[in-house]
Amino acid sequence: MTAGTNTDHSGDRPAHGARRLRDLFARPGAVRIVGAHNPLGARLAERAGFDGVWSSGLEVSASQGVPDTDILTMSELHAVASSMAAAVDVPVVADCDAGYGNAHNVMHMIRRYEAAGIAGVSIEDKRFPKVNSFIPGRQELAPVAEFCGKLRAAKAAQRTADLMVIARIEALIAGWGTDEALRRGEAYAEAGADAVLIHAKGSSPEPVLEFLDRWQRPTPVVVVPTTYHTVTATELAEAGAKMVIYANHGLRAGITAVTETFDAILRDDRTTGIEDRIAPLATVFDLQGMSRQKQHEAAYITPYENRPRAAVVPGAPGTAGTGAPFADRQCGALRRAGIESVALAAEPGTDAGPLPQDVTGLTGGSDAAEALLTLPGTCPGTTVVLCADAYVEPEPLRRLAASDADVAVLVDVSGTAAGHRPDALPLTLGSTARAGRRLAGSGGGEVLAAGTGDGEFAGAAAFSADGFAALRRAAEKRRADGTGAALGTLLADLLAEGHRIRAVEIASGWLELRTEQDAARAAELLGTGEAAR
Repeated sequence: MTAGTNTDHSGDRPAHGARRLRDLFARPGAVRIVGAHNPLGARLAERAGFDGVWSSGLEVSASQGVPDTDILTMSELHAVASSMAAAVDVPVVADCDAGYGNAHNVMHMIRRYEAAGIAGVSIEDKRFPKVNSFIPGRQELAPVAEFCGKLRAAKAAQRTADLMVIARIEALIAGWGTDEALRRGEAYAEAGADAVLIHAKGSSPEPVLEFLDRWQRPTPVVVVPTTYHTVTATELAEAGAKMVIYANHGLRAGITAVTETFDAILRDDRTTGIEDRIAPLATVFDLQGMSRQKQHEAAYITPYENRPRAAVVPGAPGTAGTGAPFADRQCGALRRAGIESVALAAEPGTDAGPLPQDVTGLTGGSDAAEALLTLPGTCPGTTVVLCADAYVEPEPLRRLAASDADVAVLVDVSGTAAGHRPDALPLTLGSTARAGRRLAGSGGGEVLAAGTGDGEFAGAAAFSADGFAALRRAAEKRRADGTGAALGTLLADLLAEGHRIRAVEIASGWLELRTEQDAARAAELLGTGEAAR
């Protein structure tokens, strides 16, 4: 694995890693794997160039602050091993202690580890609960017949031929000598073990080299040179070893490095002295797989800044505060329409009370032009602008936000609105009425003119990034001229400048809130769940 690269492991598990382990055993030379206790350590091992990862019982136990004496359960150790197998492309071999019980427990363990994509499991011939091999004192071995039963059970339980079952011989650890180690190893190979692991804890490699010299079976041998560290992997391979496990060196190196780093911070009262000796955050992000996540984000996730946003701006003159009690309802309708980013204008001298949750306040003036100029001008996605003197339901808002036009407006074409109120904004549309129905004309649903027509502006408009930039320019021009403007006036300005405006036609789904009587009637309707115009 090269720096900056993370492999996607969602495909051909569980057998993938297991097949690779058998391939490694089939090639010339020693297979070298190293211990880890979490996916980060596994990725460091893979990045360093090791052939695989050893899910170390000692490392996992130490990382949890408990002795390596079968304190952790099979489920806890399995969770760590499976998380590492999912994080790397090299095979993971799991230290499964004494198999977590008798043959029944071993069969259950094999099925769980195989399903998780573990390439190999190591079971040691100790009585349960076992004690770590390097701890002085009790090292009780299981009877040969009992352990052979575990091995046969393990091979019977696996569902594919890929998983490797490694029988770990603890005779040298218990002080029983090479003859007993060979006798046990031969019995384990006969019982079906895919490999045997000869373990030793002296400083000299001679007992292990003697075992290798006297081993006559074709079953491969695994060694763990933790204490006899002067011998090289090449020398061990030449002596007959097939796999070399560096079982706990990552944990031990980490303890030393972290201790020195923490001591230096407390001593120096700052981190400057150790910054050049610790990994930069960029390395952490790389090991976490951020580059792959960024690729997925670009492919599958709509960036937050590209999602629709909305602004609720002051309505028609003389209606200040009328819509304030409905701000929470309007924000809720916007969210149900898929628009989560909402900005709400507060007119000078008015107190609309606390803002609804996750709503931004705009410090705009008493008209839409001033309020829009306080809204951030750059938004790659759609901006929906609503007048505070109207309440619009989620479905019309969804249709409006889905428009691909630079400018789109919500237009009531019910045939009963236009002309009924002196402050209504009539619109002429490219569609025409036929017996109470609307038919698309040559304009195809466009707004052709403002101030006349049989459609009525329903208080909401949507703008692309280019459309919103044009709206802001119209607002800036009004402010420069000293003439404020409502949203409808700004739309009329855009029409006059030659901008095309799409009409999203509706016949219901909104309420006008231009007088106190409107507000009272709206509260009555919304209180009963009825929200028709």
